[in-house]
Amino acid sequence: MSSQPYIVLHGGFHKTATSHLQSTLARNEKLLRRAGVRYVHHRETRKRLTVPVQCNVYNEIGMDWDPKITDTELRNLTGAFFDEIIEDAPKRIVLSDENMAGHCGHCVKRGVLYRWRRRLIEVFSAQFPHPVNEVHLGVRNYADFFASAYVEYLRSVTGQWFVAEPVMRKQVLENMPSWHNVLKSVVTLFPEAKLVVWKYEDFRALDTHVLSNLCGPDIDISKLKKPKDGNKRPTASGRAVAELLQRIHKDGAEVALQERMTLQERYPRGAEFGSYDPWTSNERAHLTRMYERDLVDIRANPDIALLEIEHA
Repeated sequence: MSSQPYIVLHGGFHKTATSHLQSTLARNEKLLRRAGVRYVHHRETRKRLTVPVQCNVYNEIGMDWDPKITDTELRNLTGAFFDEIIEDAPKRIVLSDENMAGHCGHCVKRGVLYRWRRRLIEVFSAQFPHPVNEVHLGVRNYADFFASAYVEYLRSVTGQWFVAEPVMRKQVLENMPSWHNVLKSVVTLFPEAKLVVWKYEDFRALDTHVLSNLCGPDIDISKLKKPKDGNKRPTASGRAVAELLQRIHKDGAEVALQERMTLQERYPRGAEFGSYDPWTSNERAHLTRMYERDLVDIRANPDIALLEIEHA
Protein backbone atom coordinates (compact mmCIF):
# COMPACT_ATOMS: atom_id res chain seq x y z
CA MET A 1 0.00 0.00 0.00
CA SER A 2 1.38 3.44 -0.94
CA SER A 3 2.34 5.75 1.93
CA GLN A 4 1.71 8.78 -0.23
CA PRO A 5 -1.56 10.66 0.32
CA TYR A 6 -4.05 10.94 -2.51
CA ILE A 7 -4.04 14.65 -3.42
CA VAL A 8 -7.07 16.39 -4.93
CA LEU A 9 -6.92 20.00 -6.06
CA HIS A 10 -9.89 22.25 -6.77
CA GLY A 11 -8.34 25.17 -8.66
CA GLY A 12 -11.35 27.33 -9.50
CA PHE A 13 -11.91 28.96 -11.78
CA HIS A 14 -13.33 32.23 -10.48
CA LYS A 15 -17.10 32.75 -10.50
CA THR A 16 -17.91 29.04 -10.95
CA ALA A 17 -19.44 28.30 -7.50
CA THR A 18 -16.03 28.07 -5.83
CA SER A 19 -17.27 29.82 -2.67
CA HIS A 20 -20.14 27.34 -2.29
CA LEU A 21 -17.80 24.36 -2.60
CA GLN A 22 -15.25 25.86 -0.21
CA SER A 23 -17.91 26.74 2.36
CA THR A 24 -19.37 23.23 2.22
CA LEU A 25 -15.98 21.58 2.64
CA ALA A 26 -15.02 23.92 5.48
CA ARG A 27 -18.34 23.38 7.31
CA ASN A 28 -17.73 19.60 7.21
CA GLU A 29 -13.99 19.64 7.92
CA LYS A 30 -14.29 17.55 11.12
CA LEU A 31 -16.53 14.94 9.52
CA LEU A 32 -14.13 14.63 6.60
CA ARG A 33 -11.08 14.38 8.86
CA ARG A 34 -12.63 11.51 10.84
CA ALA A 35 -12.91 9.62 7.55
CA GLY A 36 -9.26 10.26 6.67
CA VAL A 37 -9.93 13.20 4.33
CA ARG A 38 -8.02 16.37 5.19
CA TYR A 39 -9.60 19.49 3.75
CA VAL A 40 -7.23 22.42 3.99
CA HIS A 41 -9.22 25.64 4.37
CA HIS A 42 -8.94 27.76 1.24
CA ARG A 43 -7.73 30.77 3.23
CA GLU A 44 -4.87 28.74 4.63
CA THR A 45 -4.01 27.38 1.17
CA ARG A 46 -4.10 30.90 -0.25
CA LYS A 47 -1.98 32.40 2.52
CA ARG A 48 0.70 29.72 2.66
CA LEU A 49 0.82 28.38 -0.90
CA THR A 50 -0.88 30.54 -3.54
CA VAL A 51 0.20 34.00 -2.36
CA PRO A 52 3.88 33.05 -1.84
CA VAL A 53 3.89 31.52 -5.34
CA GLN A 54 2.40 34.70 -6.78
CA CYS A 55 4.92 36.94 -5.00
CA ASN A 56 7.74 34.79 -6.35
CA VAL A 57 6.41 34.78 -9.93
CA TYR A 58 5.46 38.45 -10.09
CA ASN A 59 9.00 39.54 -9.25
CA GLU A 60 10.43 36.95 -11.64
CA ILE A 61 8.46 38.45 -14.54
CA GLY A 62 9.56 41.98 -13.70
CA MET A 63 6.92 43.40 -11.38
CA ASP A 64 8.11 45.37 -8.37
CA TRP A 65 6.07 43.29 -5.94
CA ASP A 66 6.25 43.02 -2.15
CA PRO A 67 7.06 40.86 -0.40
CA LYS A 68 9.85 39.57 -2.60
CA ILE A 69 10.17 35.81 -2.17
CA THR A 70 13.15 33.95 -3.63
CA ASP A 71 12.96 30.40 -4.97
CA THR A 72 14.64 29.08 -1.80
CA GLU A 73 12.32 31.04 0.48
CA LEU A 74 9.33 29.82 -1.49
CA ARG A 75 10.39 26.20 -1.19
CA ASN A 76 10.90 26.60 2.57
CA LEU A 77 7.52 28.29 3.06
CA THR A 78 5.49 25.81 1.03
CA GLY A 79 7.50 22.87 2.36
CA ALA A 80 6.51 23.78 5.92
CA PHE A 81 2.87 24.13 4.80
CA PHE A 82 2.77 20.65 3.29
CA ASP A 83 4.76 19.06 6.13
CA GLU A 84 2.06 20.13 8.59
CA ILE A 85 -0.68 18.69 6.40
CA ILE A 86 1.05 15.37 5.80
CA GLU A 87 2.13 14.98 9.43
CA ASP A 88 -1.25 13.47 10.39
CA ALA A 89 -0.96 10.93 7.54
CA PRO A 90 -4.35 11.58 5.91
CA LYS A 91 -5.47 9.17 3.20
CA ARG A 92 -6.79 12.00 1.05
CA ILE A 93 -5.86 15.68 0.94
CA VAL A 94 -8.24 18.22 -0.63
CA LEU A 95 -7.03 21.73 -1.39
CA SER A 96 -8.98 24.55 -2.99
CA ASP A 97 -8.06 28.00 -4.27
CA GLU A 98 -9.49 29.70 -7.32
CA ASN A 99 -6.46 32.01 -7.49
CA MET A 100 -4.13 29.24 -8.67
CA ALA A 101 -4.08 30.64 -12.22
CA GLY A 102 -4.19 34.31 -11.20
CA HIS A 103 -6.76 36.97 -10.37
CA CYS A 104 -9.85 38.44 -12.00
CA GLY A 105 -7.84 41.57 -12.70
CA HIS A 106 -5.51 39.55 -14.93
CA CYS A 107 -8.56 38.66 -17.02
CA VAL A 108 -10.38 41.95 -17.34
CA LYS A 109 -7.32 44.17 -17.90
CA ARG A 110 -6.26 42.29 -21.03
CA GLY A 111 -9.42 40.42 -22.01
CA VAL A 112 -7.71 37.05 -21.64
CA LEU A 113 -8.14 34.11 -19.32
CA TYR A 114 -5.44 34.68 -16.71
CA ARG A 115 -2.59 36.49 -18.41
CA TRP A 116 0.17 34.91 -16.28
CA ARG A 117 -1.48 31.50 -15.89
CA ARG A 118 1.25 29.37 -17.43
CA ARG A 119 4.02 30.47 -15.10
CA LEU A 120 1.78 30.75 -12.04
CA ILE A 121 0.41 27.23 -12.44
CA GLU A 122 3.88 25.88 -13.25
CA VAL A 123 5.41 27.22 -10.03
CA PHE A 124 2.27 26.34 -8.03
CA SER A 125 2.37 22.71 -9.19
CA ALA A 126 6.10 22.44 -8.47
CA GLN A 127 5.51 23.03 -4.74
CA PHE A 128 3.63 19.76 -4.16
CA PRO A 129 5.81 17.12 -2.44
CA HIS A 130 3.84 14.30 -4.08
CA PRO A 131 2.06 14.09 -7.43
CA VAL A 132 -1.42 15.60 -7.57
CA ASN A 133 -3.86 12.83 -8.43
CA GLU A 134 -6.89 14.86 -9.48
CA VAL A 135 -7.53 18.47 -10.55
CA HIS A 136 -11.11 19.77 -10.61
CA LEU A 137 -12.13 22.96 -12.42
CA GLY A 138 -15.27 24.83 -13.43
CA VAL A 139 -15.67 26.86 -16.62
CA ARG A 140 -18.32 29.39 -17.59
CA ASN A 141 -19.82 31.14 -20.60
CA TYR A 142 -17.39 33.92 -21.55
CA ALA A 143 -20.02 36.66 -21.44
CA ASP A 144 -21.01 35.82 -17.87
CA PHE A 145 -17.49 35.00 -16.72
CA PHE A 146 -15.99 38.33 -17.79
CA ALA A 147 -19.01 40.27 -16.50
CA SER A 148 -18.69 38.61 -13.08
CA ALA A 149 -14.90 38.95 -13.14
CA TYR A 150 -15.26 42.68 -13.82
CA VAL A 151 -17.56 43.07 -10.80
CA GLU A 152 -15.05 41.17 -8.66
CA TYR A 153 -12.23 43.32 -10.02
CA LEU A 154 -14.11 46.49 -9.07
CA ARG A 155 -14.22 45.31 -5.44
CA SER A 156 -10.50 45.81 -4.93
CA VAL A 157 -9.00 47.83 -7.81
CA THR A 158 -7.32 51.15 -7.01
CA GLY A 159 -7.77 54.25 -9.10
CA GLN A 160 -4.34 53.87 -10.65
CA TRP A 161 -5.20 50.51 -12.20
CA PHE A 162 -8.84 51.07 -13.11
CA VAL A 163 -9.90 49.74 -16.52
CA ALA A 164 -13.08 51.19 -18.00
CA GLU A 165 -15.88 48.90 -19.11
CA PRO A 166 -15.56 49.71 -22.85
CA VAL A 167 -11.86 48.83 -22.71
CA MET A 168 -12.60 45.51 -21.01
CA ARG A 169 -15.27 44.64 -23.57
CA LYS A 170 -13.01 45.56 -26.49
CA GLN A 171 -10.13 43.49 -25.09
CA VAL A 172 -12.30 40.39 -24.61
CA LEU A 173 -13.82 40.58 -28.08
CA GLU A 174 -10.43 41.08 -29.73
CA ASN A 175 -8.51 38.41 -27.82
CA MET A 176 -10.93 35.47 -28.19
CA PRO A 177 -10.46 33.66 -24.85
CA SER A 178 -10.22 29.87 -24.78
CA TRP A 179 -10.91 27.63 -21.78
CA HIS A 180 -9.56 24.72 -23.78
CA ASN A 181 -6.14 26.36 -24.02
CA VAL A 182 -6.14 27.00 -20.27
CA LEU A 183 -7.09 23.39 -19.57
CA LYS A 184 -4.36 22.08 -21.87
CA SER A 185 -1.85 24.00 -19.76
CA VAL A 186 -3.22 22.36 -16.62
CA VAL A 187 -2.87 18.93 -18.24
CA THR A 188 0.76 19.68 -19.09
CA LEU A 189 1.65 21.07 -15.66
CA PHE A 190 -0.10 18.35 -13.64
CA PRO A 191 0.99 15.40 -15.81
CA GLU A 192 -0.07 12.64 -13.39
CA ALA A 193 -3.46 14.12 -12.51
CA LYS A 194 -6.89 13.28 -13.82
CA LEU A 195 -8.50 16.54 -14.96
CA VAL A 196 -12.23 16.83 -14.27
CA VAL A 197 -14.18 19.85 -15.56
CA TRP A 198 -17.77 21.01 -15.20
CA LYS A 199 -19.80 23.82 -16.68
CA TYR A 200 -21.02 26.44 -14.24
CA GLU A 201 -24.33 26.47 -16.12
CA ASP A 202 -24.86 22.85 -15.04
CA PHE A 203 -23.64 23.24 -11.47
CA ARG A 204 -27.02 23.15 -9.71
CA ALA A 205 -27.65 19.73 -11.25
CA LEU A 206 -24.09 18.55 -10.66
CA ASP A 207 -23.22 19.98 -7.25
CA THR A 208 -23.47 16.73 -5.29
CA HIS A 209 -21.55 14.92 -8.01
CA VAL A 210 -18.78 17.54 -7.90
CA LEU A 211 -18.60 17.33 -4.10
CA SER A 212 -18.51 13.55 -4.21
CA ASN A 213 -15.63 13.66 -6.65
CA LEU A 214 -13.71 16.03 -4.40
CA CYS A 215 -14.34 14.14 -1.16
CA GLY A 216 -13.84 10.65 -2.55
CA PRO A 217 -15.68 7.31 -2.31
CA ASP A 218 -15.48 7.02 1.50
CA ILE A 219 -17.71 10.04 2.12
CA ASP A 220 -21.51 9.91 2.09
CA ILE A 221 -22.30 13.29 0.55
CA SER A 222 -25.88 13.19 1.85
CA LYS A 223 -24.49 13.55 5.39
CA LEU A 224 -22.65 16.80 4.67
CA LYS A 225 -24.07 19.92 6.31
CA LYS A 226 -24.96 22.77 4.00
CA PRO A 227 -22.85 25.93 4.27
CA LYS A 228 -24.09 28.78 6.41
CA ASP A 229 -25.01 31.99 4.60
CA GLY A 230 -24.30 34.29 7.55
CA ASN A 231 -20.95 35.48 6.24
CA LYS A 232 -22.03 35.75 2.63
CA ARG A 233 -21.22 39.22 1.32
CA PRO A 234 -23.72 41.01 -0.95
CA THR A 235 -23.02 40.90 -4.67
CA ALA A 236 -23.11 44.13 -6.62
CA SER A 237 -26.00 44.41 -9.05
CA GLY A 238 -25.99 45.90 -12.51
CA ARG A 239 -27.45 49.07 -10.96
CA ALA A 240 -24.60 49.29 -8.44
CA VAL A 241 -21.98 48.89 -11.18
CA ALA A 242 -23.72 51.46 -13.40
CA GLU A 243 -23.85 53.98 -10.53
CA LEU A 244 -20.18 53.38 -9.75
CA LEU A 245 -19.08 53.78 -13.36
CA GLN A 246 -21.08 56.99 -13.68
CA ARG A 247 -19.37 58.39 -10.60
CA ILE A 248 -15.97 57.36 -11.91
CA HIS A 249 -16.70 59.22 -15.13
CA LYS A 250 -17.79 62.29 -13.16
CA ASP A 251 -15.38 62.37 -10.20
CA GLY A 252 -12.47 60.17 -11.27
CA ALA A 253 -11.65 56.60 -10.24
CA GLU A 254 -9.71 57.43 -7.08
CA VAL A 255 -12.61 59.33 -5.51
CA ALA A 256 -15.52 57.26 -6.82
CA LEU A 257 -14.07 53.87 -5.87
CA GLN A 258 -14.25 54.87 -2.21
CA GLU A 259 -18.03 54.57 -2.52
CA ARG A 260 -18.14 51.06 -4.03
CA MET A 261 -19.12 49.24 -0.82
CA THR A 262 -21.87 51.76 -0.10
CA LEU A 263 -23.29 51.31 -3.59
CA GLN A 264 -22.98 47.53 -3.38
CA GLU A 265 -24.98 47.47 -0.14
CA ARG A 266 -27.51 50.00 -1.45
CA TYR A 267 -28.11 48.08 -4.67
CA PRO A 268 -27.49 44.38 -3.89
CA ARG A 269 -28.19 41.87 -6.61
CA GLY A 270 -31.56 40.25 -6.10
CA ALA A 271 -35.22 40.47 -7.06
CA GLU A 272 -35.16 44.27 -7.26
CA PHE A 273 -31.78 44.75 -8.92
CA GLY A 274 -30.58 42.33 -11.58
CA SER A 275 -27.08 41.16 -12.41
CA TYR A 276 -24.48 43.16 -14.29
CA ASP A 277 -24.40 42.57 -18.06
CA PRO A 278 -22.16 44.83 -20.17
CA TRP A 279 -22.75 43.03 -23.48
CA THR A 280 -25.00 43.84 -26.41
CA SER A 281 -27.20 40.99 -27.63
CA ASN A 282 -24.89 40.44 -30.61
CA GLU A 283 -21.77 40.43 -28.44
CA ARG A 284 -23.34 37.96 -26.01
CA ALA A 285 -24.38 35.69 -28.86
CA HIS A 286 -20.85 35.82 -30.28
CA LEU A 287 -19.24 34.97 -26.92
CA THR A 288 -21.73 32.16 -26.38
CA ARG A 289 -20.88 30.64 -29.77
CA MET A 290 -17.19 30.81 -28.88
CA TYR A 291 -17.90 29.05 -25.59
CA GLU A 292 -19.95 26.33 -27.26
CA ARG A 293 -17.20 25.72 -29.83
CA ASP A 294 -14.69 25.52 -27.02
CA LEU A 295 -16.81 22.94 -25.22
CA VAL A 296 -16.80 20.79 -28.36
CA ASP A 297 -12.99 20.78 -28.26
CA ILE A 298 -12.96 20.06 -24.53
CA ARG A 299 -15.30 17.08 -24.97
CA ALA A 300 -13.07 15.72 -27.73
CA ASN A 301 -9.89 15.98 -25.65
CA PRO A 302 -9.10 12.55 -24.14
CA ASP A 303 -7.06 14.19 -21.34
CA ILE A 304 -10.12 16.03 -19.98
CA ALA A 305 -13.20 14.53 -18.33
CA LEU A 306 -16.14 16.92 -18.81
CA LEU A 307 -19.00 16.24 -16.44
CA GLU A 308 -22.36 16.27 -18.20
CA ILE A 309 -25.79 16.27 -16.58
CA GLU A 310 -26.93 13.17 -18.45
CA HIS A 311 -23.91 11.25 -17.18
CA ALA A 312 -24.00 12.43 -13.57
